[in-house]
Amino acid sequence: MSYQLIKTIHILSATIMIGTGLGSAFYLFLTYKRTGIGTISDVVKLVILADTLFTFPSVVIQLVTGLMLSEILGLTYSRWFWVVIGVSLLVLLTWLKAVVIQLRLRKILKETGELTPEYHRLMSWWFYLGIPSFLASMFLYYLMIYKPFL
Repeated sequence: MSYQLIKTIHILSATIMIGTGLGSAFYLFLTYKRTGIGTISDVVKLVILADTLFTFPSVVIQLVTGLMLSEILGLTYSRWFWVVIGVSLLVLLTWLKAVVIQLRLRKILKETGELTPEYHRLMSWWFYLGIPSFLASMFLYYLMIYKPFL
């Protein structure tokens, strides 16, 4: 596979990952703040579906194509590489925690049909996890484009 094709796939998957994450966060948060339980429940299910169909595959593609590009460019095990790996792990861990929270939110709504105190607490955690995850994702874009630390 050519460098240009791998790079294109890498950039597209990064765009899908960020776009799906930001879009899902936007819709779930606004729905939570402005609508009724039925709509909130539907949006939680759709966010989980979007993570399954778009975010998870793009995360895997990012890992594979990122390793391939690092190898092609001779950057594997460089200082830049380890910064990218560290920031990527931060994004992955915050995203996985958010997914677990989303599954718990869905379960609460299914079992109780209401926004319980636990639901509100979990939504706060979910929201605040999104801040470092999004900022770290933007930093990954910076690292991908400018490749500092080389």
